[in-house]
Amino acid sequence: MNESHSAVTRENLTSFFSDYIAAHGNDANVLDLPQRLEKFFQELPYFSPTDEITAPPSPIASDLAHFFATIQAPLKAEKERGGFLNFWSIAGLNGYEVRTAGALAGLWHYDFGGEVSRTFVGNYLERVIPGRNWEEELRRGYNVYTEVNPLGDVADRVDLLVETDRSLVGIEIKIRAGLGERQLERYELALKARAVHIGKSPFLIFLAPYQAQSPGVYLSTWKDVSASARLATICRSESWAITHHIIAQFGEHVFNH
Repeated sequence: MNESHSAVTRENLTSFFSDYIAAHGNDANVLDLPQRLEKFFQELPYFSPTDEITAPPSPIASDLAHFFATIQAPLKAEKERGGFLNFWSIAGLNGYEVRTAGALAGLWHYDFGGEVSRTFVGNYLERVIPGRNWEEELRRGYNVYTEVNPLGDVADRVDLLVETDRSLVGIEIKIRAGLGERQLERYELALKARAVHIGKSPFLIFLAPYQAQSPGVYLSTWKDVSASARLATICRSESWAITHHIIAQFGEHVFNH
């Protein structure tokens, strides 16, 4: 069955409700519907369903030409400053664990960047081992070592060791290589034995692009290192130094490890 449909307008609705009241004239609840409906439509803002939405203006060729002409000078200055090249990509790290661990240790040394280096390592430790006041602990002094044998056994050589007056934090680093048999378990036992001997708290972190099942070991990824570097180098432009630039670029370089 075909039905014809007319547009819904104020007049049509008012007429409908008038007919409705005529059929239900004894119902006091509907006697004022036309007046209420009229008031309702009067308060509505005008809107036409045929109104067209105006599309944003298309870019003008002359504007684009002006933009590209204007940006040439700052682009050239940035290129001459070396800002387009992350020098860690040509530093020979090449995804090797030993070289990358050495670079990370150097950036964490207080003698390298002072406060920004200490903030870098502090940010990382707070992300991976929460619930400890690493900032205060590091302010009292810390050292960073590479290729450490906690008990003198060459087979149990931890890639990085951060030592404070209260803690020994061993960090085993992986990028491409896999873990050896019971490697983390052996490192954890050696680190604990060394810590007990000198009266400090031991922590072992596994820093890798993959996870490992080892109770008592803190798991971390290179994105933690990247985020820690980025946070450490946020400062006012007048405080920005070459050490900030080096650390920030390292964070960018290891992000996808």
